[in-house]
Amino acid sequence: MDPLSLMSTGNLNLALIKIRELIAQNPSKENYQLLGRILLELGRDEEAIEAFLKGDDYLNASRILLLRDPVSALNVLKGKEGEGFRVLRAILNFRAENYEEALKELEGVREDPIVLKIRGISEYHTKRFYEALRDLSKAMLSYPLDADIFYYRGLTKIALGDEQNAEKDLDVAINLNPYYAEAYLNKGILTENRGDINRAIELYSKSIDLRPNYKEAYIRRSKAYMKIGKESEARSDIESSERL
Repeated sequence: MDPLSLMSTGNLNLALIKIRELIAQNPSKENYQLLGRILLELGRDEEAIEAFLKGDDYLNASRILLLRDPVSALNVLKGKEGEGFRVLRAILNFRAENYEEALKELEGVREDPIVLKIRGISEYHTKRFYEALRDLSKAMLSYPLDADIFYYRGLTKIALGDEQNAEKDLDVAINLNPYYAEAYLNKGILTENRGDINRAIELYSKSIDLRPNYKEAYIRRSKAYMKIGKESEARSDIESSERL
C-alpha cells in the first residue's frame, strides 16, 4: 500500500517508513508535505514543521507554530502571499497585541467569523469603536457562545456611552464563562457608576477571587471601600495592589 492509503487506515508508523523510502527516491514537495501530515498525526510536531517547510507548505507549518511560538511563525510567514497567510499573520499579531498590524493584514480579506472577531477586538483596542461594534455584532451571529465577543462588545458599548446595553453584554459573557474575571470587574464599574457601592464591591471581590493577582480589581475595590468609610479594608487593598 502507498503511504496515503496506510495513513487513511491509521497505520501511521508503516506510512512513515514508506514515505521516507519515497523521499529517498523522489524528494518532491508533495512527498515532504505528506511526511509532515503523517508526523503531525503521530504527534511529532517539530519534525512535522521541518517537513512542511521542506515541502514549501508554510501554511501548515505556521499553523503548528501558531499554538507555540508566534515570533517563529511570523518569520515563517514573512513575505508569503495569499489570504490564508494574511489571516494567520493577523492572528499572530493579534496574540502579540499588535492590533494595528493585525488590522493591516485583514484589509480586503473576505469576511468570515474568525476574521470578524479578530478585527472587531483589534478595532476596540485601537479606538475604532463604531467599526468594532459592527464587526463584533456580525461575529456574534456565527459565534453566539463566544464569551469574548460579548465581553468586547460590552466594552465597546461602554466606550460609546451605552452603559445599559453594555451591561447586558457583560452579563451574557459571564453566563457563558462564569470565570471571566475581567467581565466581573467591568460590571462592577458600571454598578458603582449607578451608586450601588456594596454590590460593586461584591463584583470586584468576585473578580479577585477568580484572578488573585488582578491589580486593577484591588484598586477599584479600594476606592469603593473608601466611599463607604471602610478605610482599613481600602488600605489593605492598596497594599495588595502595590505588591502586584
